[in-house]
Amino acid sequence: MSQILVINKNNRYISATVDDFDIKELNISTTGKEDISFNLGDIIVGRVENVVKNISSCFVEIFPGIKAYLALSEKMPLIYTNGKQGGMPVQNDLILVQIKKEPTKTKSYFLTTDITLMNRYVVLKPFMDKVHISKKFDNSKTVTGADKKALLDVAGEFKNTTGCGSIIRTNAAGVSADRIKSSLEELYATYIKAVNLGVHGVKYQRVYKDIPDYLIPLRDGYEDIEKIQTDDKDAYAEIQEYLAENDPESLDKLFLYEDEMIGLDALYSISTTIEKALKTNVWLKSGGYIVIEMTEAMTVIDVNSGGAIKGKNSSEETFLKVNKEACVTIAKELRLRNISGIIIVDFIDMPKYMEEELIRTMQEELNHDSTQSTVIDMTGLGLMEITRRRTGKPLHEALK
Repeated sequence: MSQILVINKNNRYISATVDDFDIKELNISTTGKEDISFNLGDIIVGRVENVVKNISSCFVEIFPGIKAYLALSEKMPLIYTNGKQGGMPVQNDLILVQIKKEPTKTKSYFLTTDITLMNRYVVLKPFMDKVHISKKFDNSKTVTGADKKALLDVAGEFKNTTGCGSIIRTNAAGVSADRIKSSLEELYATYIKAVNLGVHGVKYQRVYKDIPDYLIPLRDGYEDIEKIQTDDKDAYAEIQEYLAENDPESLDKLFLYEDEMIGLDALYSISTTIEKALKTNVWLKSGGYIVIEMTEAMTVIDVNSGGAIKGKNSSEETFLKVNKEACVTIAKELRLRNISGIIIVDFIDMPKYMEEELIRTMQEELNHDSTQSTVIDMTGLGLMEITRRRTGKPLHEALK
């Protein structure tokens, strides 16, 4: 059974996407429930603190004492809330900004003025003059060209009416054109409401609150979810409210887990899975293991034979078998740890002619990931290059 579990651990919500008892993905609220925090996608009336011309940027105060970075350009869209008409921002201007990236150890929030809103099926881009379809959807062999055209026609008609561009998400596969139209209209109404609130609002006002990280699986529908369980009453109320507004058909899937003998955390080994996902070494069933090292620039993964060839013939076929097993584990760990950016994998040495099979195996495993992940190629030194789109913080940072 595919389900979403939500627990409260150390005053922090954690959601786990689970198939039977196998945890596929973790989403963690980045701050405690009582802290001042922002979600990715929140829209705020920010006050320009200062402009730094030599790096074409400015710092915007989004809450007293919290300053965030905003890159500046001549073509950037700007919505002023202090009556200003056009021109580049100057100190004390009030502008609508959206959280684009969460803070890291050394950097504050990154902002954008190119507002984007998203629901399960579409992404609304008010300042984009085109309509697109997600690459994963476009490459799908299960969706006909006629189906894609019908959805793009709806998005195109919506753009002509409102001026807003959009992106049709992978989840829209099999969804009717009418549902896409209503999804776009819902997001547009939300956008107009946020802008109107901002124009008549005050500094630091959050005019749109996006969903917290732990609710992302409910919005994006990564799996064919059959059940949603939580043993936290506050989380239950928040999920119930979210479903009632966004996906009322799924309300009957929501359950409050009330077994006092054993909690969801212990029953599904969520904390144990997190502890393992924070370790550098991951063992393979064959006796081999992988080593995962994350750096600022990239993630490096080393595949080692370990005990996989102990007492066996260390043939090329054995090395390929261990490497293919590593592909399965690496794809799972990337998703579980939410590793993104550039990933370099150093497999056990094997002949060049086997590389194509290894690339094919890895890409097949990455295709199970809801986040866009792609094998780029094998380098001349036999290193595999992978990219994975950034979606929030990696697990080890989210837990800090």
